[in-house]
Amino acid sequence: MTDKVRIDANDVTEVRLSADGTRVLLSLLDDRGEKVSLSLPASCLNAVLSATPRRAEPGSVHRLDSWNMAVADNGQDLVLTLRTPEGLAISFTLKPWQVEGMATIATYGATQRGQPKILH
Repeated sequence: MTDKVRIDANDVTEVRLSADGTRVLLSLLDDRGEKVSLSLPASCLNAVLSATPRRAEPGSVHRLDSWNMAVADNGQDLVLTLRTPEGLAISFTLKPWQVEGMATIATYGATQRGQPKILH
C-alpha cells in the first residue's frame, strides 16, 4: 500500500482539457515553487465547484433548470435542492411551514393582505 500524497498548491499555471475531453489537466506550483501536474476526470468538476464557497453578488439572479425536495435526515425538515442549466446546485434545509409559505405566495401571487380570494 502506498502513502497518500497531499499537494498544497500556491498557484495554478495552466488548465486544459485532455485531447479526448474526458479529463481536466492542471499544472500547479507547490509551496516550494516546483511544478506539479494533476489530472481529474471532467465529470467530477461539478463536485469540485459545489464544494467551493462562492459569494453571491447582490442582485444576481440565476435561471432554474430543475429542483427536488426530500425529507431531511432528521425526518422532520425538508431539503430543497435547486439546479441551474449550467449544473450548479445548492441545497437548503427548510421547515415545512416555510414551504407552505412559499406555496401560498406562488398560488396567490403576493404577500400583500388584500381581499381574500373566494374559491367556489
